[in-house]
Order: sequence, then structure tokens, then C-alpha cells
Amino acid sequence: MNSIETKLSAAAVKQGYQADGEFLSLVSLLDDPDARVATAVEERLRARGDSMLYPLLDFIDLASDDLAKARATVIAQEINEKMLLEQFADLRHKFEERKRGALEEGVFLIARYGYPRLDIEYYKAELDALAGMLQDRVKGIHSPEEVLATVNDFFFKTRGFKGNHEQFLEADNSYINQVLDRRLGIPISLAVLYVLIAGHRLGLPFAGVSTPGHFLIRYDGIQTEPLFIDAYNNGIILREKDIKKFLYTSGLPYYESFIRPASPRMILLRMIRNLIVLFHEKKDSKSQKTFERFQSALLGKKHEETVEESEDIFE
Repeated sequence: MNSIETKLSAAAVKQGYQADGEFLSLVSLLDDPDARVATAVEERLRARGDSMLYPLLDFIDLASDDLAKARATVIAQEINEKMLLEQFADLRHKFEERKRGALEEGVFLIARYGYPRLDIEYYKAELDALAGMLQDRVKGIHSPEEVLATVNDFFFKTRGFKGNHEQFLEADNSYINQVLDRRLGIPISLAVLYVLIAGHRLGLPFAGVSTPGHFLIRYDGIQTEPLFIDAYNNGIILREKDIKKFLYTSGLPYYESFIRPASPRMILLRMIRNLIVLFHEKKDSKSQKTFERFQSALLGKKHEETVEESEDIFE
């Protein structure tokens, strides 16, 4: 057994999969200069399906030959994208059935495009831990205003989440694992994190609001009027009149629907749409087309006609 095979076998044990003899033989031929040999190897790896993803990712990390790494990368990306596309299609049914946790599942699917090895359970545990810490802070507080102030203080001061003003057009701003690790994001990713922790886990009256140009958090704890939190700008509190002013200043009309809680699917579609725009700006047509397929899978055939009609609400 050569060095790369030994390392792959060790990685397989650590990751909990089996790097069998056929796989080791196949990847050893990925650097073959004969295109016919390479094509046959690639086709066989594709035919073996989803189970090849983690072994290929480990091979990419360990291999020293650039040609072999490049060929393996293409196949791994194809497998990962196929898996995600199928899971987005399944998620559409969960949204239609109003299944609890569908938004969170979708947010992790988005992140797995950039991080195929993403340890979802680790990051869910981190969300749970943050919710537990916040619960300790709001326990015993009865004033809705104090609840809002406490949640904001925890999120923006204690935990230090903030908008990434310097690198707005960066895909990591939309991947929940990176938002958690770096404490940086864009309006929608920070708002979704806020809602997953304070709204979904603690049951506090927070929801996402799909305001054009700037995603916000809606707080319905105060009876007289809803308040809105700008997660991108350190939790600034806004009122309906402030949103109207922002829209009019931006040359946009105001509709009451802009401040209503957005459905989980609409939130996820907006996150996907943001990435479509981002990859277009970056001239990454491959990633752009992939996220367009994710969008279509999430909408379903009967909703395809609504994609262009709803584009004006995406930021």
C-alpha cells in the first residue's frame, strides 16, 4: 500500500466510511495522461454515487498531483450538487406541509454548497447553546421592551455579531457556519440566525421581514405597534415610518406586505436569490446556475412562473 492509500485508509476510519480497494485503484489512475483512461475512471466514480463524496474530498486534500486533484474536484462537486438538488426538492414538500425546522434545514443545505463536509450537528448544538445562554438572560423579564433590549444586547454586544460592511459580496456571509464562526454576515443571514435562536428556539415573537433592499427582523412583543431590528447595523430599532422613509428615499413604493412576517420558504428563496446575484457579479456562472437549479427545485413546477414576478423583493 503506497503513501496516499495509507493516508486515505486512515482518513476513512476517522470519517466513518470505507475506502475500498476499487476506490483506491480508481483514484490512483486519476493522474493518467490518457484521456480515455481518465474518462473511464471518472465515469465509474460517478456511477458509484453519493457514497463517493467524502472519499473524494479526502483524496483532494491528500493528493499531490494537480491533474488528479482537478479531476477529483469536478466529480466531488457534481456529486455534492446532485445531493443538494435532491434535498432541496424534498425540502419543498416540507415547506408545503409546514414542517417545523424546514427553514433551518434549508439554511444548512445552502452552507453545504460551500462546505460539503459541514458538521451540521455541531452547528445545531452551537445554536442550542446560544439559545440556552439567551434563555438565562431573559428569564424573569416581563417587560416586552426589556426582552427586546436584552436579546439585542446578547446578540450584538455579548456575542459580537455584526454586518460585514467591508466584504459584502462574499459567499461566506450567506453560509450559516461561517456567520457563526466569524460573527459576520449580511442582513438576511444575521436576521435568520437571530430568528432561529430567539424566535424558533425560545418562542419569542421575532420573525423575518422581506423588506426590499434590506431584510429585517420583526418584533411583535409590544401591543401598540410592531418594531423592526436591523441586524446588519448593530440592532438599530426601526418603526414602520422609518421603513417607509427608507423605501421612498430609495425610489421604491411602500406596501404593507413588506413588513409582514415572511414565510420560511420565501426567506430561503431570498437567500438563494442573493447568492445567484452574488455569483453573477463574481462571474462564477457555474455556481450561479447551480443556485438557479436550487431555486427551481424549491419553487416546484407549479410555482416556476412566480420567480421573475417576485424578483423585485429580493435584495
